[in-house]
Amino acid sequence: MTKPAKIIFHIIGCLLFLAFPVLLAPHPTLSWEVLANPFVQRDLMSYALGLCFFYTSYYFLIPAYYFKKNYIAYFLFNVLFIFLIAFLPRTLVKIDSHADLQFDKVHHPMYYLFEMKHHLILFFGILFASLALRINDKLKKSHREKLITELSYLKAQINPHFLFNTLNSIYSLAIDKSEHTAKAIVTLSGMMRYAISDTSAKFVSLEKEMAYINNYIELQKLRLGDTAIINYTFDGDISEKQIAPLVLIPFIENAFKHGVNPEETSQIDIQLSVSDINLYLHVFNLKVPHNMQTQLKTGFGLENGRSQLKLLYPNKHSIKIENKNLSFTVSIKINLS
Repeated sequence: MTKPAKIIFHIIGCLLFLAFPVLLAPHPTLSWEVLANPFVQRDLMSYALGLCFFYTSYYFLIPAYYFKKNYIAYFLFNVLFIFLIAFLPRTLVKIDSHADLQFDKVHHPMYYLFEMKHHLILFFGILFASLALRINDKLKKSHREKLITELSYLKAQINPHFLFNTLNSIYSLAIDKSEHTAKAIVTLSGMMRYAISDTSAKFVSLEKEMAYINNYIELQKLRLGDTAIINYTFDGDISEKQIAPLVLIPFIENAFKHGVNPEETSQIDIQLSVSDINLYLHVFNLKVPHNMQTQLKTGFGLENGRSQLKLLYPNKHSIKIENKNLSFTVSIKINLS
């Protein structure tokens, strides 16, 4: 919810709350005459003080005293508000014995106890509401901070891992004195600029993420040359869509890590498509014989990718992995809405 929407929501909520004394009056009416009733005036003042107590408690008392375990000061402030809500309206708004036939009733001890009970219920209702909402907000904030910490840790693992693999690829090009070495370095610098400057945000434009994936695949094609069959297709409109950065690359990188050997023919199929709200990724690779044992021991990239999906797209993604004797397939669906 945006800040202006929150302000409007609070204003409407306050007005509805203040409307209760009018609606609960003995003879409720839309006329302004109801506000001349001293009973309504007392209740309105109590409810207005209750609102002041709610926001004071929510924004000041709970963070400054309750969360910091200064319970004595917190208790004293609450006692102060009890007296304000219970006694101030009764002190300021007098019931005229000539103007109101219920004068004797109002000054009867039983009515006084009834009024005190009503104010205490109002006070404790507001107290528990402010506590519940503030504690819930604190728990949500702690959960968000935990997610941010976990994601930062995962991204810190991805970037060095990718950089290590890509530098190895460029090193191989340099050893072979390939004419593509300079292009590979320029492509890598662009990718690292994106990884360092843009991926700190929770979401980035899908266009930037696709450019990153395209560059990664191009680097792999340069490194592998004709020794690997790489089929990469993309379909869909990526404009004005966003995605969590680096959430797909672990699954694509896994295929090149475990399904490619420059000394023998390998095959990798990557299919990416985008619909109105969903993104689909399908990655297939043949298992390279000498990498089969290694693949059984290492699952870092896949587990990292799974963890990111769980954190960033809870209940908005699905992943299916088929680990066969000679092939490995990952199919992912992400709801981008």
